[in-house]
Amino acid sequence: MPAKIWFITGAATGFGRLICELVLEGGDICIATSIDPPALEDLLQQYGDERMRSLPMDVTKPDQIQAAFAVAEREFGHIDIVYNNAGISIGGELEGVSEESARKLFDINFWGATNVTKEAVRFFREVNGPRKGGKLVQVSSGAGITGLANLAYYCASKHALEGMTKAIAQELNPAWNIQVMLVEPGYFRTSILAPLTAVDAHPAYEGGAAERMRQYLRTSNNIGDPKKGIELIHRIAQLEKLPLHLPVGLDAVNGIRSEAAILKRAADEWESSSEGLTSAKVQEK
Repeated sequence: MPAKIWFITGAATGFGRLICELVLEGGDICIATSIDPPALEDLLQQYGDERMRSLPMDVTKPDQIQAAFAVAEREFGHIDIVYNNAGISIGGELEGVSEESARKLFDINFWGATNVTKEAVRFFREVNGPRKGGKLVQVSSGAGITGLANLAYYCASKHALEGMTKAIAQELNPAWNIQVMLVEPGYFRTSILAPLTAVDAHPAYEGGAAERMRQYLRTSNNIGDPKKGIELIHRIAQLEKLPLHLPVGLDAVNGIRSEAAILKRAADEWESSSEGLTSAKVQEK
């Protein structure tokens, strides 16, 4: 079986780094992109140019994204899987996070991911062609479905990613043979966890839910093992048919199930109130 070609964003740390390692260990080819290419020098030395490329790429800069995909086309001819992973986190109460910090978060987690999504879809359609198609793996979060104290802006950015991804999954022409999967991890001990706890409470919220969440993240023994989590993601990403949603970790599974139950109760409770609200038939001109 020929080696698969993976295009990975945010490859220098966390799940991005771990998926690079698994891809290379499994005999596949890794195009690793990040804002810190020197952090991947050890893998490049170990596997060489035939198996790996480490490219500078800031997901907020479309020209850099296009340049990285152009390298993939020129040197490998196609891409099998785009692992859209680059992201940052920020903790704090809604009132305690600056607008500047929140906008930076959205620039990376939503707009950056959207920039990569658009280029990946174009590449799969126009370079790979419909016989090959491609797989787009979007690294979202369980927080993209629920809402969590201390993570208001992070949750919001991942909710936006979820909505965009589900919309484009409907827009894609089935003839293009492009599959999309949302990965929704719970809490794992990666570098993205630290900014969620390294903040002080807003004075008005001392002792509140956000502070309790930060304490839980600092001390809980129930935080996931990132290597086990990434092994699951790596395995599912290679299935012939991808699920649209992949919760990773029992905290994510339980959170999503709880949110679904809340929404179902609301729909059942208020269904009768929405009956008869349709407008009169539109008159044809």
